[in-house]
Amino acid sequence: MLTYKPATDEQYDEFMQLTLSEAADYLARTMELMQMTLEQAHHLLRTTGQVYGIYQKEALAGFYWIEERGTVLHLHGLILKGEFQGMGIGTRVLTTLADNYSGKMEAIELGVHESNAKARGLYEKMGYRTVQHLSDLGYYIMRRLLAERSSVNARISTRLRSP
Repeated sequence: MLTYKPATDEQYDEFMQLTLSEAADYLARTMELMQMTLEQAHHLLRTTGQVYGIYQKEALAGFYWIEERGTVLHLHGLILKGEFQGMGIGTRVLTTLADNYSGKMEAIELGVHESNAKARGLYEKMGYRTVQHLSDLGYYIMRRLLAERSSVNARISTRLRSP
């Protein structure tokens, strides 16, 4: 079972270190292109949106970072520790976010680096569609429309009545 808790101050640093190590092959170049220092990235992380720890039982499996932008929930990052990858945790986090924000937000949006074909494939399987390609940064912006709460309830009700 997964649980989610707001990140502690120390965990913000752990999130940043995990992100830097897992995305080292492209993150430094992206920050350079955006003319962003590591210090600025740390500041952005701490002042924009909310970071949550993802727990598998009692163990910290990773983090996700979200920000509400008007009617869109932006997922800045979803990162899992190596030993927790490939266990369906990312899928469950994305499903939970979609369930929790259906009826509250119109869509979930995220960016995925073009070198991360595995993640892009997962997002596409889960209903995310590419809405923009930032070729200078090497990112695809992907979006999944969320159902309105009333239509979600109607689908559930229909399923319950179906033989």
